[in-house]
Parts: sequence; C-alpha cells; structure tokens
Amino acid sequence: MNCLETHNLSHKFSENETVLDTINLRVPDGSIYGFLGPNGAGKTTTLRLVLGLLKKQEGVIRIFGKPFDEHRVEILKRTGSLIESPSIYAHLTAVENLSLLQKIYQCPKARVHEVLEMVGLAHTGKKKAGKFSLGMKQRLSIAIAMLHNPSLLILDEPTNGLDPNGIIEVRELLKKINAEQKTTIIISSHLLAEIEKMVTHVGIINKGKLIFQGMMEELHLEQI
Repeated sequence: MNCLETHNLSHKFSENETVLDTINLRVPDGSIYGFLGPNGAGKTTTLRLVLGLLKKQEGVIRIFGKPFDEHRVEILKRTGSLIESPSIYAHLTAVENLSLLQKIYQCPKARVHEVLEMVGLAHTGKKKAGKFSLGMKQRLSIAIAMLHNPSLLILDEPTNGLDPNGIIEVRELLKKINAEQKTTIIISSHLLAEIEKMVTHVGIINKGKLIFQGMMEELHLEQI
C-alpha cells in the first residue's frame, strides 16, 4: 500500500512557466523515499502542494488512502514536515520550544522528552536554540515535526548547509525514526550520493517531470 500518491499533479506559476508536469508519485508505506533533483526541478513545489501550502491547480493527491482535498485536517494531524528553514524560537531552549507546541498539538507532556531523547538533544539544558549548531537546529526541527507522533514525515533538503558530521547525524537519525517508529519519510535532496545511503525508494524529477521512480536497487541497475 502507498502512504502517498499523486495523480497527474501539474502546476504553473504563469502561462509560460510550467513548474510541474503530470507528476505521479508513489510512496510506499514504511519507506524512506528520496525525492531527487537539481535545484529548481520542482521538488519544493511538489511538497508544498502535498502539504496544502500551495493551492492545487490540477491533479489528485491521496495520503493514507484518502483524497487530501476532502480529508485535509485529518491528514495533516498525522503528518509532520520541515520545509526550507527550521522554524524555531532562538531565544527559547529546546524544551521550551517543544513545550510551546505540545500545548498546541495537545499531546502528552512526556512526549517532549521522548522526542528530545530521540534526536539526541535531551541534555542541552538551558542552552538557547539560537546558540545551537546548524546540525542541532536541524535535529530540533525534526523533533518538532515528530512531536505529535506523525505517520508521515516530509523533509525538504534537511541536510542542506550541514558539515559532513551534521549530515551523518541527520542521516542516522532518520534511519532510526523509520526503523523504530515505523514512520514513512519523504526526503528531498539534490545529492544522490547522500540520499542513496538512507533511502529505500527514489523518485527523480528534472524540469518538472518525473523521470525515474522505483526502489534504490532498480536505479543502480539502470546505471550499470
């Protein structure tokens, strides 16, 4: 079964600028799906449409087997996301950032410590998030996205700008979340060498067209 499907998803920014051309994504339940393509290929636009951050023009989006248009609130309650830059309050600690959102999500207070433990930030104490390294900020953002225990996690370029150690940290964290929480993860990137170390499935987009989709092994066979 697929956690996410799109059927003929198309989008234009203007009459002469087609950003997405009939995108048919198939993201299997429980997979780590790498959404690959160069900058400007249409990755972020696709993810924004999937999350309802952009108004859909053409096509169908189904998440958890249900049409997004008709079940938007229900679907978003089960979805965590990180699109572009991390949304954290620099003047608050990790615990304070999460406690604020815990009240909004109305999830158990114990969940704050659980997700901080999960991302390796449980011992940051009174250190303000603004003083965190970029890798720590990314991990805090992933903790925020995981706070309400989503079934689907959507991350747009989460390793962008990280040093090699930061990239490894995020990669291992996502593999752990997928294995232990059984969370389906969609991760966009322009770096195949990095993505192939963590994903089970991959979709490659270029100039708004999906040019490959399948298991990671199938992509390697095509390259041989």
